[in-house]
Amino acid sequence: MQNLSALDLRDSRGKFHDLALVLLELSLALLRKCDGNLSSLHRSMQNKHDELCAFLGLSTDVKVISCSYLLVCLKKVSLYHFEKLLFEMYGVNLNEEQKKWFAGDGKELRCSIEKGKKRGEALVQLVNQENRHVLGQSYYNGTKESENLVFGIY
Repeated sequence: MQNLSALDLRDSRGKFHDLALVLLELSLALLRKCDGNLSSLHRSMQNKHDELCAFLGLSTDVKVISCSYLLVCLKKVSLYHFEKLLFEMYGVNLNEEQKKWFAGDGKELRCSIEKGKKRGEALVQLVNQENRHVLGQSYYNGTKESENLVFGIY
């Protein structure tokens, strides 16, 4: 991976983490069947970091990348080359259904909070990222929860 300079699109100033190690840890987290959630991937990277560094003969001073900086670092990596590495070199095969991904987001509607209440009506949309079409839209009312079953597709 160190020979693939096309992967590393970061500015040469301020590089603190070895990109090859970060991408290797991320690849292993993906191959360990993590759910794709960034925090879940990062937790997997943390759990296997010491073991991987020992296997590679790296110093114990090498620290795992933070979750917030992982996101910043991954924004500057060539997605095309990383996908090529992951799918062609590691032999990962995804069917067409697995290649699709969706985004869901909810926003509280202005002026919908009744007097004495803390939460009002919220609008939730599910969007297909391939073509940016809204697949579904729904509302819910009530106290704010981190996850709210609206579409029934969890």
